Amino acid sequence: MLVAVLPASPKTAQETIRALLAADQLTSPVGVRAIYRDLSKAPRAFRAHAGFHAVAGDVGDATTLDLGGVDTVFAITPPRHDGSDMMQWATVASENTRVAIQRAGSVKRLVLLSSMGAEHASGTGEIRTNHIAEEILKDVVPEVIFMRCAYFMENWAAAIQTVQSEQPHFDSSITPLDYEIPMVAVTDIGKACATYLMAMDIPKHPYIVEVQGPQKYTVKDVCEAFEEAAGHAVEIRPVEKANLATFFGQFLPEASVGPFVEMTVSFLPGGFLANNAGNASSRDRVYQGRTGLVEAIGRMYRSG
Repeated sequence: MLVAVLPASPKTAQETIRALLAADQLTSPVGVRAIYRDLSKAPRAFRAHAGFHAVAGDVGDATTLDLGGVDTVFAITPPRHDGSDMMQWATVASENTRVAIQRAGSVKRLVLLSSMGAEHASGTGEIRTNHIAEEILKDVVPEVIFMRCAYFMENWAAAIQTVQSEQPHFDSSITPLDYEIPMVAVTDIGKACATYLMAMDIPKHPYIVEVQGPQKYTVKDVCEAFEEAAGHAVEIRPVEKANLATFFGQFLPEASVGPFVEMTVSFLPGGFLANNAGNASSRDRVYQGRTGLVEAIGRMYRSG
């Protein structure tokens, strides 16, 4: 089986490739064609594997994408925070992926990295990029699988610098601090995606999988995980809803601030997604990862 990973540089793609190459050692041969805009981003450890092949390609230009001979595609809608319209970019990237798949003529299955809430066309902010991708790609091949992931545990990596500062703390756009939300580690996302890339039979199309961690977590749980990793007390500095635009504006371009505010508010208590959570009709199964928050944050802290 030949799997194309498009694009291959995001962490979710790297973990999926890692899981695919590990599976290749145990089962039938799995080849990976990893598509990079910058070939220098291909890890040396991957290059050492006989089943791994890095090729140049850019989802921003369909003519550069060679999927000839590929059986299965793992697609990601890469984020773009350069001040341009992120919804337009999601449309372009998804349309180019569709064109490349159709041009190849060999692809039978698509596994698309998506997000919980992607079934909604509005009210979800940045998550709408995933809705756009799902709509464009939902019928591109006979077998389509949407991997709708929970909040990434790795989103907390940005807090490491302030946790290690003279006044150990981190900001939290999630409030209240004891509010539980599903979180999942990127390593588990990779394993989940690899599982469905290699699965024998898909009972319906599109098939929707919610990817979650072993349990729900609160910001207080995040703080305790950082305290365990750092070995000292850590302060939480909550960002209230009224201040979210100012908070995101510190590190995001103006065009991205509104979608991030809407996305955040949507999953907080009383928000659009919070009020529509638990809709069983929007999924076919839940993949529950095993990596706990303490393990994930400890790993990030040690490597950061």
